[in-house]
Amino acid sequence: MEAVGLIFPGQGTQAVGMGRSLAKHYGTAEKLFREAGDILEYDLEQLCFEGPIEQLTESRYCQSALFVHQFAAAKILQELVGQNRFELAMGLSIGEVTALAIAEVFDFEIGVVIIRNRGNFIQDACIMTRGGMVSILGATVDSVKNLCDLCDVEMSNVNGPGQIVLSGERDKIQRATEMATKVTGGKTMILNVAGAFHSSLMEPARNRFAEFLQAIPFKTPKMKVVSNVTGEVVSDPEKIKDLLIQQIVSPVRWWDCMNTAKREGITHFYQCGAGKTLVNMAKRIDNTFRVLPFGEYGDRTQFE
Repeated sequence: MEAVGLIFPGQGTQAVGMGRSLAKHYGTAEKLFREAGDILEYDLEQLCFEGPIEQLTESRYCQSALFVHQFAAAKILQELVGQNRFELAMGLSIGEVTALAIAEVFDFEIGVVIIRNRGNFIQDACIMTRGGMVSILGATVDSVKNLCDLCDVEMSNVNGPGQIVLSGERDKIQRATEMATKVTGGKTMILNVAGAFHSSLMEPARNRFAEFLQAIPFKTPKMKVVSNVTGEVVSDPEKIKDLLIQQIVSPVRWWDCMNTAKREGITHFYQCGAGKTLVNMAKRIDNTFRVLPFGEYGDRTQFE
């Protein structure tokens, strides 16, 4: 039997209507959305299914919405194809929290509380700082490092060959955008985000998150999990916690994560949640990867 991994996307994949068809057709999803809404003390179902998109995009709401949708999709997927089929879980940015919950490092209810606080801390840090992000397409890592040095910005995501994201103060990101083609030969795309995620500007959020997580016990994962910070498999609960804290200010090494999964024997994945972001990234990293999306009821046809 082939080894299969579960992968979970990050912020930016949210969309009005996400999870609606799962909740309509699967009691598991309906129950999880309602339980999460009770913990969060607002109607998560209405926000996810009906919007508005402006509220759904705010970190304090977006991260919780993505977590619940992703977790519900993964639990339904396990019901459809068998829980023992999955040997590894990992996620990009907030998706890593979902991966840890699915690996039973903590339970769903604790996961909702963790992601709620993480989202609040990051939203507050965004308000405190004037940060932005830009994606550089078609450039090498070394050339982008040179651009970072010239413009005093930071690499926040190394998503794959030719796809690197920068974070920093807005005026410095604007300068990097203007210089990017000349310095790196790549094309640029300014990201519509509230702040400079995965950079030193998120240090206030990291500090608060570290204090908050002190009292929350982490368990040894029931399947392999891969850290965004190191790009490697990690199993020690305290190390997992420390890396999850550091992730807030550290670059996401998704390219390394996918290559580590391959070394672990995983070439087939399901992306759980909204959109096909990680499906498309996988194709650019290695065309031998087979990644199928699962986030809505219509995706069940893959198993019929």
